Amino acid sequence: MRVLVTGGAGLIGLAARRILAAQGHEVTAVDITDFGRNDSRLILMPLSDYAGLERIITERGIEAIVHGGGISGPVMARDNPLLVIDVNITATAHLLDMARRHQLRRFILLSSHVVYGDVGPGTITEEFPLHPGTSYAASKIAGEALVESYSREFGFSAASLRLTRVYGPYRRDNCFLRSMILDAAAGKTTVIPCDPGYLFHYIHVDDVAEAIAASLSAPTLARRSYNITSGQVLTMPEVIGIARGALPEARVEMVLGVDDAPDIQIDFDLARAAADLGWRPRFALQRGFSAYLAAMPETPDIAL
Repeated sequence: MRVLVTGGAGLIGLAARRILAAQGHEVTAVDITDFGRNDSRLILMPLSDYAGLERIITERGIEAIVHGGGISGPVMARDNPLLVIDVNITATAHLLDMARRHQLRRFILLSSHVVYGDVGPGTITEEFPLHPGTSYAASKIAGEALVESYSREFGFSAASLRLTRVYGPYRRDNCFLRSMILDAAAGKTTVIPCDPGYLFHYIHVDDVAEAIAASLSAPTLARRSYNITSGQVLTMPEVIGIARGALPEARVEMVLGVDDAPDIQIDFDLARAAADLGWRPRFALQRGFSAYLAAMPETPDIAL
């Protein structure tokens, strides 16, 4: 399948490009920057260049879109909610309309667990009500609504993947796991503000990329949204213990504080992704952190 990946220079985009290419897909990737990585296979283009995106779809015979570009988390552009709304919602609408007009086979939106908001106790299924706590979460809900409406109204196959906290090589910011690795290499102490009882849902980027690949190759998408996470629920003391098992030189200090995405979410149901996509996570944090550590330092040259 000929696939367009937006956000192709990001953490998930890089992994998705690698895994999709390994499975025989022909991947075209776009992003606004390559972050100085000498990525010769990346097309530098803002999401707002709708004519340019349409030209790529036409000239390269694109059959599917994986849309991961845009404002990528609730911390980014927090003080500029109108930018978050403009980038995340408007670009999604334009890409969906291109998919409609060019009769693409599939459209996958990379969404987020933050769409559920502060759920509290219980296992979260995809049928849970959505209660955004940030403009970022609201933009993802709006994107998901557009995906579902276009799919229903115009009859093409589309779905949203609700990802929890993704970690792995080329993560740029806001990741305690990355901080522990970099600080240990520099001989520094990692200070983590948190509630020791707060629950974290980490997922390795390769698990996410494999979920993307599964969502493209599934004969049909029976649903419009899928929870994608590791299934492992950990407190920060447990996360630190696992990290120290692979990185004993890490020095970590926990201080009382509130996480940047403080919604209480206890557990996620993954049955829908298993049944419809044939996808299950492979990386518990013990394995994923070791793989992350082995991939460091990250090379500035990308070979995909």
